[in-house]
Amino acid sequence: MRKIPITAASLGIALLLTSSQGALAAGNTTTKTTTKTPVKQTKTVVHTLANLSPIKITAKSTVQLTDVNILTLDEESILTYTLVIKNGDSKTLDLLDYWSKVKTASGTTYSTSLMAKDKDKKKLSAGSSTTLTYVAKVGKNVKVSDLVFQIIKWDFSQAGYESLKGQFKIPATYLTSTPSDQSKTLKVFDTPIKAKVSQVASFVSGDYNYVNVSLDMTNIGYKIFEDPKVKFVIKTASGASYPMSADTTSVDYKIQPQDTKSLNLMTSIPKSINLSKMELQLVQDDETTKLSLPIATLQLPGASNKSLAIEPNIEKFIPVGSGKIAVSFTGATILQSFDEHNLSMRLNLRNTSGSTVTIPKYQFELQTSDGYRLPISTQATENLTLQPLEERVLNLSVTIPANVSSVKPQLFMNLPSVADSKDTFSYPVGIFAIPEVQPVQNMIGQKQFVQTTNGIVGFTLESIQRLPWSDGDLVSAKINIRNTGFKTIILPELTGLLKIDSAKLTADSKLISTQSTGLLGANTSTDVYVVSKVPGSLDFSQLQIALLEKVGEGTSEWVQFINAGSLPKLPTIAQGEAYTIETPGHREELKAVRSFVYSGTSSDLIYTELEAKNLEDHQIDLSQFAGAFQGSGGKTYKATVSQVDTSTAPDEKSIIALWAKIPKSITTSDLKLVVGEGITDNKLTPVKGESTGYVNAAALELSVIQPQVKSTLADLEVFPFTLSVKNVRAKLSGSTSVNVTFDYNMKRNMDYTIGEFTHKYLFEVVDSTGRSFEKEFSPETDIKVTNGGSASFSFDDSIFDGRKAGSLQLNVYDVFQGQKIKLGSQGFYYTSVGLE
Repeated sequence: MRKIPITAASLGIALLLTSSQGALAAGNTTTKTTTKTPVKQTKTVVHTLANLSPIKITAKSTVQLTDVNILTLDEESILTYTLVIKNGDSKTLDLLDYWSKVKTASGTTYSTSLMAKDKDKKKLSAGSSTTLTYVAKVGKNVKVSDLVFQIIKWDFSQAGYESLKGQFKIPATYLTSTPSDQSKTLKVFDTPIKAKVSQVASFVSGDYNYVNVSLDMTNIGYKIFEDPKVKFVIKTASGASYPMSADTTSVDYKIQPQDTKSLNLMTSIPKSINLSKMELQLVQDDETTKLSLPIATLQLPGASNKSLAIEPNIEKFIPVGSGKIAVSFTGATILQSFDEHNLSMRLNLRNTSGSTVTIPKYQFELQTSDGYRLPISTQATENLTLQPLEERVLNLSVTIPANVSSVKPQLFMNLPSVADSKDTFSYPVGIFAIPEVQPVQNMIGQKQFVQTTNGIVGFTLESIQRLPWSDGDLVSAKINIRNTGFKTIILPELTGLLKIDSAKLTADSKLISTQSTGLLGANTSTDVYVVSKVPGSLDFSQLQIALLEKVGEGTSEWVQFINAGSLPKLPTIAQGEAYTIETPGHREELKAVRSFVYSGTSSDLIYTELEAKNLEDHQIDLSQFAGAFQGSGGKTYKATVSQVDTSTAPDEKSIIALWAKIPKSITTSDLKLVVGEGITDNKLTPVKGESTGYVNAAALELSVIQPQVKSTLADLEVFPFTLSVKNVRAKLSGSTSVNVTFDYNMKRNMDYTIGEFTHKYLFEVVDSTGRSFEKEFSPETDIKVTNGGSASFSFDDSIFDGRKAGSLQLNVYDVFQGQKIKLGSQGFYYTSVGLE
């Protein structure tokens, strides 16, 4: 196992622990804990040494246990613990009368001694306090919970000359290190310093996890604080310790009063070691004991392996002396041969400070995805200086053996080795992701970058979709364009081109833009779609997508993407789940809520209602949607769409209706609705516009369920309306005329907005003779949203001439596009005029 030695010099310093915020401990007295019944969730009770009752050594003077630290070594462990003594009496307290011992619960006693900084503390004035830090060598596997910390007073009248004033015992459930979200206050050279871990990150390199810790040191005193040469060690959950190295900016530093300095620390830990529950220990060399003593232990937040690599064309700011440079990876090319690959890379350096900086002789290496680290020879940084705001491009090259992966390598920019350093690894000040530069077959999700006169622009092929349409299929490629710079840029006039098996679809290709202007703000992005129609029966093996800039009468290619083989399947959204559309400025959520089949004479009508929700924080016009119903056999049926044509407020919901005629023989149990944002010409379809295609689609699974026919006429739903019919009266006039009147209640669900509503309630009277008579009622026109409404209709037929009585069946239907679904049915009797 390779360990990284500590680079900080070992100097004797006086570190005085003045507080231990968040340290967990327990004592010989019972800590009273108030348990509150949580209202919504249970909050973990954190026990700290502040909960511990101090031990009285006189009537008014006390001793408090404040800090406990254990540094595990190969043969033993080093224990330090701190006692705070408060003299509450009116006379001086003789500290020589007191001592502290450490024992195990089983009775083993360990020898204790004071740290050098506390050796001369003999008297404590009235009304003051001080700290004493004790050191002991304990067993390697001893835990804090195994120990008892005793407070002794020398008493020559007692057997053994000792009087036990009290003792502290820390339960195993207690934590003695400082929690990761809290700071630790240290007093160094009489200057109080707050230490807090601000960040922990790790990355894999070869057989090791490289763990980086950022430690913020704040000078809360009133004089300058200079580097005390404290050692730093990571302690893992297994107890193993790994010394940390500081980068060159984290040694020989100075911190002004009330200022903060971030120390960058790193170590390598074998990949087999679990990185959870790690702790950072501050270690001091003690003159008296000649030992390296732990004087503070800080919990580290969980470190998970993740890439620390900076994306191409994103600047990494690196301190250089009193200045700073911005470094970015700007491009790469690769030449391939049978036995090796020659990779050339470009790195941009920019001086962001107000004075000239001298660039260190950085060491570069390429780390491959399979763990090889290849050194890069360069003289580019020899005697290199940069004037304020000056930029310089470094050209770096390396040879990659053919049996080593050239896919997604990373460029390490390391600090030059310190003279006489014992470190066995270089400290990276920058790790840069190298975009895929070898020829590939499928580029969905990959990024490319182009340097333009307006700045660097990034391109990502987000998706490719083949969508059913009325006269064939649509092939749609979604490309995200991101401005990676720090100022607004103007995109040039672009066109799109699709090639199918090298056949250019020049006339049919369209570039759809999701925004109306060419302005692109700093660090923002926009989406464009390259769309073309293809025959529905066409099979092809390769698709090329190109974005071209219009230059005069011609075009210049900006970027090209390739996809070989089958196109990705459309994202499938399960029934009841929501499909989120992330189009900037039109973020919406779609969900299929109801699907029915309206039965016709020669064909049926499949009907689906979608719930659309505005996810933006401002009012928007909803996208105009388009799509098609698709069966499991691949047959598709273009959908007609009806939706709201007014703006919707944030979080407002609306209902979108889609329908299509289908054969009566089709199975509806596995139907899906392919739906996306409509397009017209070179933009998204405007409100009330007619879509000529669609993009950004998903396949929504449908649950086609016919409404149950009710045996009464109550709560007949044609969303968003619900109708209840009562007090039905069918009057026979003695001639051929029948008058039907009824009372009703109708309500509307106001949680949703709707577009043009063409559903109607159909009332059907079926006479006992089998003859039927119909009347349609339009919601909010013929029948109102009200309680206690009344309506009527009449019809004539010779079968009623002279009739005085009889029975009828009243059926109510939902009628849509000339086809209907029965909602309810109930029987009634005729009444005769004059016999009421």
